[in-house]
Amino acid sequence: MDLKEQKYVCTLAECQNLTRAAERLYISQPALSIFISKLENSMGIPLFTRKNGKFILTYAGECYVEEARKMLELERSLRKKLDKITSEQSGRIRIGSSVRRSPWLLPPVIAKFEKEWPDVEVVLKEGTISDLNELLDNFELDLVILNLPGLKDDMDYQVLFRDEFLLAVPQFHPINEKSEYVPGSAYRKIDPKHLNGESLFLHASWSSSRQIEDRILEKHHVKPGKIRVIRGTETSFQMIAEGLGIGFIRESYAINLKYRKTVNYYCIDSDDHPIDVVACYRSGAPLPPYMKRMLELLEEHGRNM
Repeated sequence: MDLKEQKYVCTLAECQNLTRAAERLYISQPALSIFISKLENSMGIPLFTRKNGKFILTYAGECYVEEARKMLELERSLRKKLDKITSEQSGRIRIGSSVRRSPWLLPPVIAKFEKEWPDVEVVLKEGTISDLNELLDNFELDLVILNLPGLKDDMDYQVLFRDEFLLAVPQFHPINEKSEYVPGSAYRKIDPKHLNGESLFLHASWSSSRQIEDRILEKHHVKPGKIRVIRGTETSFQMIAEGLGIGFIRESYAINLKYRKTVNYYCIDSDDHPIDVVACYRSGAPLPPYMKRMLELLEEHGRNM
């Protein structure tokens, strides 16, 4: 941005003396005099009244200087912002995440990040996987939180945590009595064969969770007595808590869902269905320090859930 004209006029207006203004601008006195005269001629109106070697602003000159100073202040502000961006102390991170995962994963991470990096803007965009992929294709996201199986070929990633796939059972359902102890696991296990004839809550057909559910039911030849397809995880969780059926849920959601009635969680085919939740970004893209710190905080929070 070249605001030489505005700098010359404002400096001369402040000094009111051609020699002092030229010294401050590091140009010769004749060069400054010629510049001001040419400017006034091109504008068709004098900006200064000359009297005894003193340059005093005309009314037109006052109006000019008033607006020119605003332009110079905008330039200084822009330079300051660009300097911070160049030194990687300022910037922007646009994060994409599913509506289900965002509430428990991102708020504490963003709060901690913004205390450490107050000059970095964090923009959160929520949506389905297809929504997020579209934003990513349009270069509207810098970082996306998703399950590793959904990763695109042109993306690099960092694993945040491993998410188990659990069975959610009402507190007083008879199937609780059929659970088995699993050495080294935080959860007891229920054999999927016990789901035969049960009312099951399943995810929508387009979700990655539904693909896992269908594989489990097919693998173990389970024929549900009734199937309820509920899109909202919170809704299906509360319906399970009310004793209306059994469902599947990711461990990260289970940890963060609360309801006045208790739900019991069990592992099921525990070796087959854990998935890695990752933060992904474009391959080959340089990661500024603040982006690396965001990845560290996401991993730290995911690991300590």
